[in-house]
Amino acid sequence: MEIANKYVQRLAAEWCMHKSIIIAVDFDDTISPWKFSKDELQGTIECIKQAQHAGAYIIINTACHPDRFPEIRSYCNSIGINVDLINETPDHIPYGKHGKVYANIFLDDRAGLEEAKQILVAAMSIYRGSMATKSIQHIGEIA
Repeated sequence: MEIANKYVQRLAAEWCMHKSIIIAVDFDDTISPWKFSKDELQGTIECIKQAQHAGAYIIINTACHPDRFPEIRSYCNSIGINVDLINETPDHIPYGKHGKVYANIFLDDRAGLEEAKQILVAAMSIYRGSMATKSIQHIGEIA
């Protein structure tokens, strides 16, 4: 677990530093059924929604043709995921402008999805704990 812990710590540190992270999410068979059932994807969908609630920025990172982007946005809205961008890096990030999008973590059914979700959930827990501690400290400073 040493290696996984290294990635959890890195992601949590980035989240705490920036108060947000960028999650690149594949579409087909990661959050939308293609060969897998919607039930099989529900855990990933819930994980993304929790991360988004904690301030994560969501980029759909897909090999789909741009003609499908409206369908992708509509589907994501229907399952409660707000898509910030599709196949683009946010303007405020200086990387990922010439091909691969920049993200702090990638969720993809063909690239260690379950392990990436474990890292994301663990980092989110650390981040939330950090934010709770800062809130308690702030309340103490006000009193």
